[in-house]
Amino acid sequence: MALVVHFHQPVDNLERVVARAARRCYLPFLEVIASHPGVPFTLHYSGCLLTWLERVAPVVLERLQERVEAGQVELLGGALEEPILASLPEPDREAQVGRMASLLEAWFGQRPHGLWLAERVWEPDLAASLSRCGVEYVVLDDTTLRAAGVEEDQLGGVFVTEHQGHALRILPASRRLRYRIPYSPPRSVVGELVASPPGWISLYADDGEKFGEWPGTFRQVYRRRWLERFLGRLEEEAGGGRLRLVKAGEAAWGEAPVPVQLPSSSYDEMMTWALPTPARHRLELASAQLANSDPLQVAPYVRGAPWRGFLTKYPEVARLQQQMVRVSGVVASQGSPEAVVAELHRGQCNCGYWHGTFGGAYLTFLRLGLWHHLIRAERMASRPRQWGVEVADLDGDGLPELRIFGPWGYATVDPQLGGQVVELVSWAAEANLVAVMGRHLEAYHLEGRTTSALNQGLELAPLEAPSGLTASQPFDDREVGALLDSVDGVVWNNPYEVELLPRGAVLSASRDGIGIRKSLQATESGLLAVYRLEQAEPGSPELSVEVRACPLAPGRKADSAAARGFAGGVRVMQAGSTGDLVIRGQFDHSWERIVAAGATLSGVEHLVQGVAVTITRRTASGELEIELVPGVGRASQHRRGGVARAAR
Repeated sequence: MALVVHFHQPVDNLERVVARAARRCYLPFLEVIASHPGVPFTLHYSGCLLTWLERVAPVVLERLQERVEAGQVELLGGALEEPILASLPEPDREAQVGRMASLLEAWFGQRPHGLWLAERVWEPDLAASLSRCGVEYVVLDDTTLRAAGVEEDQLGGVFVTEHQGHALRILPASRRLRYRIPYSPPRSVVGELVASPPGWISLYADDGEKFGEWPGTFRQVYRRRWLERFLGRLEEEAGGGRLRLVKAGEAAWGEAPVPVQLPSSSYDEMMTWALPTPARHRLELASAQLANSDPLQVAPYVRGAPWRGFLTKYPEVARLQQQMVRVSGVVASQGSPEAVVAELHRGQCNCGYWHGTFGGAYLTFLRLGLWHHLIRAERMASRPRQWGVEVADLDGDGLPELRIFGPWGYATVDPQLGGQVVELVSWAAEANLVAVMGRHLEAYHLEGRTTSALNQGLELAPLEAPSGLTASQPFDDREVGALLDSVDGVVWNNPYEVELLPRGAVLSASRDGIGIRKSLQATESGLLAVYRLEQAEPGSPELSVEVRACPLAPGRKADSAAARGFAGGVRVMQAGSTGDLVIRGQFDHSWERIVAAGATLSGVEHLVQGVAVTITRRTASGELEIELVPGVGRASQHRRGGVARAAR
C-alpha cells in the first residue's frame, strides 16, 4: 500500500486562506505522521505553496525536512507553479519540471524521481515530455486506465506507456480510496486493504487539503483523530505482516510494468466539468442511471471531455491561455531571462484555467492575477511597442483580431464580436482591465430542471444575491468585453467590417436600415472610440454602449468594484487596485456589478466578476465619443512611490 498526498495553493490566492490551511492542515498533518514513523508517505507540495510557506510559515518546512531526513517521506516532483502541463508549450513544460526538481534538491537534498500531474490532466505526448525531464513515473487516476480497457482486477500493478520511443511508468491511484479517505471508518478502510490479493498495490493519491481544510475535515481528521487512528491501524497490520507499506517510488519499480496506451483524460469530475453545460447535464443524468444499473459494465467508457474542453466552454479562459502561449514565445525570443521566466511560470498556474466544484475561473483574484504575471513577463521581456496596429489571430479561432498599441499599453479588438475591446492592457497597472468573466449558465444552476427545458433555453429563475447585489442579469452565451454596441435594445455582436488606420481602425456594420460606424484610435492616454449612426429613415434611435471592467486588486475579491461618475465621465475602481479604468466623455450612464453564481467547496456562491457600465445616447446623426483611459490605482502609486513608471 502506498500513500500519496498532494498539497497546493494557487498563485495569488487570498493570504488568509493559505494561512488557515497552514494552521489547520499542513502543520498538524506533519505532526501526526511524525508520531507514526512506520508509515511511509510520498508527498507533493507545489512550488507556489513551498515559497509561501518559506515566507510565512517556515515551521511547516522544518517539520517536512525532519520527515525527509528520517526517511519517512519521499518527495514527489511536479511543475513548479502547478500548471496544467498539457496547456504549455514544450519548453515551459521542461523548464517548470526542471525548476521544481532543482528546488526540492536544494531545499531538502532529495531530487524527485516521480511527478504529480496537476489536476491529473494527461495527454499522450506527456510521456515524451516527462521522460526527457528525467521523470521515471507519474501517478494517474485508475479511471484513466479503465478508460483504456484495463480491467478492474488488473489495476493493482504498474504500467508503462510511451510516446515516440520515450517510456514512462504509470501508477494507478484508486478512485475508491479517494472517496473513502478520510471519511470511512479507519478499521473498514484498512480491512479492505488487508483483504487485497497478494502482490496487489493499493495506491491512495489525493489532495492534502482533505486532511483539515475541506469543510468538516478538521473535526473529522484531528478532533475525532481519524488520521491518528488510521495510521495506527496501518502500523499494526504492517507489523503483523498482513500489509506491506511502501513509498510510491518503491512501488513503481517493484515489478515489471504492463504496457498500455492512455487517452487524453483527467479524473472523472474534471472531465464532466469540462463539457458544455447541456452535455454535462445529460452525462450526469446518465452516470446516475449507470450507478444504479450497468449490466454491460460500460460505465468506465462513459466519460466527459479532456481539460481542453474548458477552452471551448469559456472563451475568457481560451483568451487567457492563448495570451500565455504568445507571451511564452516572446520570452523565449529574448533568451528566457530567469526573472522573466519566473513571472511567465506564475502566469501558468492551473487554477484560473478551469472551473468545477472549486471557484477556478470565477475567482477574480486568481484569474486576473494570471493576467498580471503574463503582462509583467511580456513587459520585462521586450520593450513595449508605442504605436501601431497588429493584425493576427490572437485567440486561436482562425480569424484575425486587431491589436492597437499606445504608450499606455494596447487594446485587442475582435471584429467578430461586434468590434468589442476584449483586452485593454495597461503597462503601468500590469493588468488587463476588461478581463471580466461572463455569467455563464452552469449545470448547478439547473437543479430541478429537465434536460428538455435546458435544450429549449427556457428562462431560469433569478438567483438571490447577498449584500444587495443583483444576480438577475441574463446568462452570457458569448464573450463580452468593452464597447458592446446596442441600438434600441438590440445587441450588435455580429461581425463588423474593418478599415485599418495608422493608429487604429474603423469598424462598421448595418442592419434594418441603420448603420454603426465605430472609429477606434490610440491616443496618448488611452483608446478613443468615436461612434456615428447612419440610417435610411428619419428618427432618433437610442445607442447604448456597454463597458465591462474589473481593476486588478491583488489579494482581494472584487466585491468592492464600483463605478463613480464625475463631470467628465465615469471611473471604474475598487479598493486596493493597481489601476482603474476611466471612461471619458459626455453621456448618460448607469452601472451594475456583474455577479456570477459559482461553485465552491462551500457550495454555490455569488461571486462578483466586475462592473458593467452602460452608456446611452439618443441620436439621429451626431457623434458619441468615448475614451477608455487606463489609470493608476492607489496600490500602484504606493508601490511605486506615487509615480507610474512606463517600463520596468
